[in-house]
Amino acid sequence: MAWNEKQSRERVENNDFDDLDVNVKDLARSMDFNKLGKKDVRRAQGVHLYVDVPNFHRAVEDAGNDKQKQRKLVRAASVLRRIQGSLMSNDDVGDIQRQTVRAHGLVYKPYNGKDEPKDADRAKQAVIHAITQNTYVLDVFNDVFEDVRDFSSAVGLASGTSYICNVGKTGKRELISLGTCANVAAKIIGRRDTITITESMYEVLPECLKGHFVKLDTESDPQPYQATGLRWSRNTDLAKELGVNWDEGKWRKETEKRRDDLPLDKIEISDATKLIDVSDLTERNCKRTEAVTFYADLDGFTRYVQEAETDEKVISLIRQFHMIRAEFHAVVESDFDGLAIQHRGDCILGIVHLPCGSGNRKNRCQDAVDVAIGLQSSMEHVLNEQLTDRKHIHVAVGLDAGKVMVSRLGKHGERITICFGPEVSEAERLQMSSSAKQIRISSKIYDELDDEDVKEEFRKRGNTYVATDLTFPALDDKKEEDAAESGRLGASVSKGRIHVTTNATAPSPLPWHDSKPWRSE
Repeated sequence: MAWNEKQSRERVENNDFDDLDVNVKDLARSMDFNKLGKKDVRRAQGVHLYVDVPNFHRAVEDAGNDKQKQRKLVRAASVLRRIQGSLMSNDDVGDIQRQTVRAHGLVYKPYNGKDEPKDADRAKQAVIHAITQNTYVLDVFNDVFEDVRDFSSAVGLASGTSYICNVGKTGKRELISLGTCANVAAKIIGRRDTITITESMYEVLPECLKGHFVKLDTESDPQPYQATGLRWSRNTDLAKELGVNWDEGKWRKETEKRRDDLPLDKIEISDATKLIDVSDLTERNCKRTEAVTFYADLDGFTRYVQEAETDEKVISLIRQFHMIRAEFHAVVESDFDGLAIQHRGDCILGIVHLPCGSGNRKNRCQDAVDVAIGLQSSMEHVLNEQLTDRKHIHVAVGLDAGKVMVSRLGKHGERITICFGPEVSEAERLQMSSSAKQIRISSKIYDELDDEDVKEEFRKRGNTYVATDLTFPALDDKKEEDAAESGRLGASVSKGRIHVTTNATAPSPLPWHDSKPWRSE
């Protein structure tokens, strides 16, 4: 396992997607963005909607290592995924992606007319759907699934322009959305029984809805507004005024049917003993494993997407996104024995679970940190050379270690790979609190690191450790500087070339040889 600059450079140069014939069009009535090809990109005006279960990590903690409790949780997550999809379809909301129990949708109807934007209509429809989703989870789902912790439910909404596309190889395609509004919607999600919207949405809502929202006391940009406790069961007059007919009995019956269609004794949960093959996973066949989870987010990419003024610029960005994604996957799965689980916009979720077993935690932690350094190395030393004038795209990575479960939920052909565990949520939080060029790790990972050269690059920040500008070439440079200062720097000549050596690069017979995984020769 090794990151190699020469190999990375060759991969990127041979796979820069410059010949990808990207087709950018406005989303229209005759188009279905759920059936996009790899070359198709749809520009969508609408409201991005994230429905989340903020306390899901608590439910995972409740299950612990008890397989029966884990089965109950898998079944609950599977049913929630299916009913959320049905609710979206019922309200004509585009279903973009499921992220374990977080659902990402897009309200893009009614379409804009030639000279008449429909922002107000879409904002109203989005809030109505948000109330429906919260009402379902809190009034119906929790009653049916009494054998797991009550799920919270909260929704974040933001409107604007985004680009919908499919990324990845055939069979592993992922529908994603690129644009500021999608990111904002995810970031403003509040606590239980809340709906949080941006100021631009608030301003166009009808008065009957606007009166339920209050301005939050925050310096966030855009300014958020939030409603608490809005449910059809409690706000019957509002439902009547908006023409909403909430049929609780129908959705309760559908939920019970979905639950009974997936008996607990049909859900197999086994420990991973080799690299997980996600194509073998279903909601009836799940894997659990000790792992290090990592989130890597492209810092700055969304801004370029938002500022793209022409189709040509959008096409260039999409090609570059395919290039970055392909290289990141190669770093994770080819340079190291990691597993890329899912792309969430311009963020990648993955795990390192080899070597398996509780006794190999130290090796997993070191390998996972090497994955993060490899991603930073490819981004800073290779990919940025291909980004022409876009010089402010970097990556931020968060990592945490613990037991996770990996599965695929949904029907054949529509399955999505999920990974959940308390440390998955924590890795995401660590990434979100990091800046560009940073790697942030938990104290659990830091304590397992034996490589002093890497370990000393991390500085303590609260109960986490942060390294900035940490790449393998930078480590090489530092090692050479340290060797020169201590008189351990040497050189040799071979085939007319001068080779600089330190005690890490000298021939192995020397007693202080300690080759690093990123060395190319």
